Amino acid sequence: MRSTSAADGGVVAADAPLALLGARGRCLRCERGGTCRSCGQRRRRAWRLVAVEGLSYREAGERMGLTPERVRLLVGQERDHRDLERFRLNFVATESVRAFVERELQRDPELTHAKLAEFIGMRQIDLERQLGYEPRTNGSFQRRIGVAAASRLMIVLGRAPHELDGC
Repeated sequence: MRSTSAADGGVVAADAPLALLGARGRCLRCERGGTCRSCGQRRRRAWRLVAVEGLSYREAGERMGLTPERVRLLVGQERDHRDLERFRLNFVATESVRAFVERELQRDPELTHAKLAEFIGMRQIDLERQLGYEPRTNGSFQRRIGVAAASRLMIVLGRAPHELDGC
């Protein structure tokens, strides 16, 4: 493949693997699903040049060796990616998990934190730290718990994970 300048509209050395773009404007490796490392890095760099450093699409394209249209597409993809990351729910607030555990402890008088920790397969102090009852080793309190751990706790309690908000 011949390397020419971006101004000529040709394929540049930095964009050589992207010479054949798929229908969505992504390289052929990315068209199969997901994003390859090269395109992810290129996407983040284009976004940083335009959104953070304030360059125009043309200036960013010249710096990256890409066409302005390709930079515009990469910036749009990164903007979409960042929006999705902002709304992704990977964690549940420990307050809601604690409230649910407290209701279950009141409902079943034989259930204790020790038994609950045993059912889950962890030490009681670790359970209490994870739920924010006790401070962590650095003195701070846990404010959120992962969805997987919260789901496992709900299943151990004999409830469906969707009964807990955010799970």
